[in-house]
Amino acid sequence: MKGEGPNKYLVFTAFACGSIIMVVELIGSRVIGPPFGVSLFVWTSLITVTLVSLALGYWLGGRLSDRFGSHGALFTVIFLAGLTLIAVPVIKGTVIGLSLSLGLRVGSLVSSTALFGPPLFLLGMVAPYTVKLYMGDGKDGIGRTVGWLYAVSTAGSFIGTVLTGFILIPNLGVNNIIYLSSASLILIAAGYWLFFRRKAYAVAVALLPFGLLLFPKDLPSVVRPDGTNVSLIVNEDSAYGQIKVVDYSYGGQLIREFLLENMIQGGVDMKTGLSVSKYTYYIEKLARAYKPDARRALVIGLGSGIVPNRFERLYGIKTDVVEINPAVVDAASRYFSYDRSLHPTFIEDGRYFLKGSTEPYEVIVLDAFSGDIPPSHLISLEAFELVRGRLSRDGVLLINFISSNVPEDLAAPASLLRTLKEVFPHVDVYTSVEYSDPSPRVVNMLFAATMERRAIEDSYDAEVHPGYEEDVRTLLARRIDLPPGEALFTDDFNPVDFQDYKTRERFRYSIISASDRAIILD
Repeated sequence: MKGEGPNKYLVFTAFACGSIIMVVELIGSRVIGPPFGVSLFVWTSLITVTLVSLALGYWLGGRLSDRFGSHGALFTVIFLAGLTLIAVPVIKGTVIGLSLSLGLRVGSLVSSTALFGPPLFLLGMVAPYTVKLYMGDGKDGIGRTVGWLYAVSTAGSFIGTVLTGFILIPNLGVNNIIYLSSASLILIAAGYWLFFRRKAYAVAVALLPFGLLLFPKDLPSVVRPDGTNVSLIVNEDSAYGQIKVVDYSYGGQLIREFLLENMIQGGVDMKTGLSVSKYTYYIEKLARAYKPDARRALVIGLGSGIVPNRFERLYGIKTDVVEINPAVVDAASRYFSYDRSLHPTFIEDGRYFLKGSTEPYEVIVLDAFSGDIPPSHLISLEAFELVRGRLSRDGVLLINFISSNVPEDLAAPASLLRTLKEVFPHVDVYTSVEYSDPSPRVVNMLFAATMERRAIEDSYDAEVHPGYEEDVRTLLARRIDLPPGEALFTDDFNPVDFQDYKTRERFRYSIISASDRAIILD
């Protein structure tokens, strides 16, 4: 196989495989992210597996290309890479399910290695093979050839990164992207056997990955031992994470939960319309306590839309909503009765909105915390200065922050308190009832920040879901004396990820442990 045509095909192969390497690395976060969380540790696992697998592939590919330097060997390697990649959607549930028992950090590393190590290792072998075959037996110009082919491969990686992040994930979904990538590898290998070796069976090989598309997978449903039926009714990938809607039915009861990366963002009793997420009542009660006559509010982070819905329906508070993820708005509208016609909804980053808005608000609710990675750009000194500019003089900023009742885990909320006090003279901190438990618990920590000290009115009498009534009634009595932390969160220095990682891991582990594996792993 010599000549300009084969060499052009080698260049195309280098470009395509470079692209798919980045697709695999990026899509990996969407495969192991929902159960393990898209955190620093997950990305560390993925990057480690990518670099080690590619390095081993480069090493072995270089040795094999010298011993078995044929085009047939190269395209066999690419075909095998396609097969190992197409297996990922099939085996990921089993692999991740077994890895969960190892903990979040070790489990994410093990599952990343098992799922993505083999295809990345095989794709790493492509680079030395293409150089060897492109050069043939000639020795001249090897530096130029290596530089050219690596530049082509890197250009492919650039294209693969852009396509995956901006086009493929929001529109195709994780499994379809994996099938598309594996199909591309198998088609590249089949193309060689068909066009350059004239082997008709290559057509059958090329059709192999498309057979999986003929068997669509139903969304899972689980019946618990107590008879509760758990049904996944929505499972969609978006640019900002995996979105799920889960129904829990028992007898005449139906509870619906909204999940982002498997972290609960809100839930509703579909029979009564009442929230089953008690933090929403906390926010509502504090808003009424600090600003009972409020008429304008801003909510940053929509979730299932419970807070703006109740603000409008119960108190006539006109509420603007800022949500960065359009898929969240769509899910809240379709499944949780969120009405965009009642709430002006801005699809953009919360800080960007604060910077451009001139509207004064009497209540601002910051609830953009999914449970894995606190948005550091929204809890910095500079961000709170923007909030102050949008808040009326007698208004209140309310922040719902996931924290812990373990003293050594309080560095992040303590630093958040210090940062808030740099901007707002008066900051009160309240906790959910679990804060007083003797055992380690993940808790909601509510911050109420104001420019002026004011009398707190406890006139909250809204209907609360049964079981939460005493908890919500005693919220104002659970104000804690949290000492300000050592760190001041700024745009230049914001270590919240490192201060908070134990709490985030505990939070995710508690959610995973209490959830149905079939729902979590789908």
